[in-house]
Amino acid sequence: MKKPKRNLKLSSLPFDIASHPSHELTAVSNIEGEIIFLSLKDDISKQDTIQPHSDSCRRILFSDTSLLSISSDKSFVVSDLETKKVQKKFTDAHENALYALCEVRDGKVFATGDDEGVIKLWDLRKEDPILMIQPEHSNFISSFSVDSTGSTLLAASGDGRLSVWNSRQRKLIARSDECDSELLTCNVVRANSKVVCGDGEGVLNIFTWDDWGDISDRVPVQEEVSIDSVLCYSEQVLVLGCMDGVIRATSLFPHTPLSHIGDHADSPIEAMCLSPDEEEILSVGHDYFVRAWCVEKLNEDMKKLSYEDSDDDSHDSEDGDSDSDSSEDEKPKRKKLKHISSKEIKSQESADFFSDLA
Repeated sequence: MKKPKRNLKLSSLPFDIASHPSHELTAVSNIEGEIIFLSLKDDISKQDTIQPHSDSCRRILFSDTSLLSISSDKSFVVSDLETKKVQKKFTDAHENALYALCEVRDGKVFATGDDEGVIKLWDLRKEDPILMIQPEHSNFISSFSVDSTGSTLLAASGDGRLSVWNSRQRKLIARSDECDSELLTCNVVRANSKVVCGDGEGVLNIFTWDDWGDISDRVPVQEEVSIDSVLCYSEQVLVLGCMDGVIRATSLFPHTPLSHIGDHADSPIEAMCLSPDEEEILSVGHDYFVRAWCVEKLNEDMKKLSYEDSDDDSHDSEDGDSDSDSSEDEKPKRKKLKHISSKEIKSQESADFFSDLA
């Protein structure tokens, strides 16, 4: 087992961990419905604890002066960061236990997804959801992601499909074909050109933007080891939290395995985030630990990878100059990724549903 930089043993099973994007705040949620605020000075220690839920707090999300949370008790809660008190509570936000949470745009519009595939959009300035999407999925919504403008919302599901929504026009854009396994994570990468979904069989499924019918590439990571959590460390590097307890880093385009960041002693990884100073990766797992991992080795790997890429480009340029008189067939060509053309996906039922909302 790789030794973490520091850690904290919790008394209850953790579900999620998150850091504030602009303040020195980190929190972890647990199976008891609690949210524990952590201090990362010296050792990891507990500060305040709040309990906005009566059952498992599955996801938490910092947004400006608030902390948002969802639970298997079906509630969606907004807590004030200064007072640590509940600011707004949607007690029966869904008819079923909630599973996924995402900020869509402006710190005011958010998406929630539940165990039965229902998605809702919320504007926190209003008392009711601004949109309820009846299940386009036959299983739980596992993860959301959005493009940089907040106009496109992507939802991954346990049914092995990715759905793509226009969050402003509130309509379905596309739904992918069924992948080989349940999709557990969803991340937009490469400047809104690719979407990466980790699955239950240890594969990264890659979609090309606007080509949603089928995946354009797949990257096996670890056979039959589900990818349960993904942290976008950069536009090129993903950090993967896996069911075998190992935290792996991999680069995309080219697909290159990088460092093993750490592990939770064979206990599945539930969630990860960067520390507020971005000097550590924080993870929680089924071993009840919050662990902090140094990113120095990962940064070294990234520099080495960047150097190798630039060196390859330099050699390609030199080869091109020396072969300027040779035929086109003799020039070295870069291998292209497999590309599968999309199928046009239309849903008349969804169109009718959304037309009623206009």
